[in-house]
Amino acid sequence: MMLQCPVCKKDSSILFKTKDFNRKISAESFTYFRCSNCRLVFLPEIPENLGDYYNDFYKFPTLEETIQIAAGERFKIEMVLPFAKERGKLLEIGPSIGVFAYQAKQAGFEVDTIEMSPECCQYLSQAIGVNAVNSDCPHEAMEDMETHDVIALWHNIEHLPDPWACLSQVAKNLNLGGIAVIAAPNPDAFGFRVLGSQWPHVDAPRHLNLIPIQVLIDYLEPRGLKPILITTNDQGAKYWNRFSWQVYLMNLFGKKNESFSQKPWWQWICWAALGYAISLPLALIERRNLNGSAYTLIFRKELLTA
Repeated sequence: MMLQCPVCKKDSSILFKTKDFNRKISAESFTYFRCSNCRLVFLPEIPENLGDYYNDFYKFPTLEETIQIAAGERFKIEMVLPFAKERGKLLEIGPSIGVFAYQAKQAGFEVDTIEMSPECCQYLSQAIGVNAVNSDCPHEAMEDMETHDVIALWHNIEHLPDPWACLSQVAKNLNLGGIAVIAAPNPDAFGFRVLGSQWPHVDAPRHLNLIPIQVLIDYLEPRGLKPILITTNDQGAKYWNRFSWQVYLMNLFGKKNESFSQKPWWQWICWAALGYAISLPLALIERRNLNGSAYTLIFRKELLTA
């Protein structure tokens, strides 16, 4: 069976069928395709009940707990600040509980967010104190917003049914000289090549697209955005490397209907420790040549385009 790639329009064929190994919401199988040309991996048949696969996806901490999480993930704002020419308006798409939004606000940015969860929007507005727009269609939401100096997408573009419309609108919304930050699972990762359909970052069916780095570059450069940072070796990527092996083992040896987050603490610690031990020698591969499980790209808008 062949389908047309949604980006380059070339032929795409079935890569594999897989299941929701991570959360085990259902036993349904999902068929992913890969483009023969650009290597995009995508799920063409999006479940009508996709929202059901996000049940219990959000956990709402206290503000104090969010501040603690933000301190542990400070690498995010530290990656952004050297490239941001000014601390003006910042937009985060898919902020969840607002860890990065809090960091950006503390760093002096005027923060807007677009989030599909009404509960998260309420938390963002009341607890974090940022502007929260409730929408599951970020490109449409951006059409009604002012322009921004920074737009950040931390591990959410893979969840969007139409990431291309979102990226096009990001390019339009950015001010000249502004930056776009995109972090996502890396389909060129060593872990994906080894684990295939059981790679935890496939995360079927929540991850609808696994976008290669070069596809993002080729899509955004004609829209005036030039890559100024490309890495799969930042602090976040190193965490996702360990996560891959830990969750793979939990999924492989766990109960049939038990997600990794539901395991007894002693099992979780056991498999997490073994996965961590396995990840140490593999780091020699994963930390080189863009082999990491996740990438972070930063683009600067250098041209005004129509």
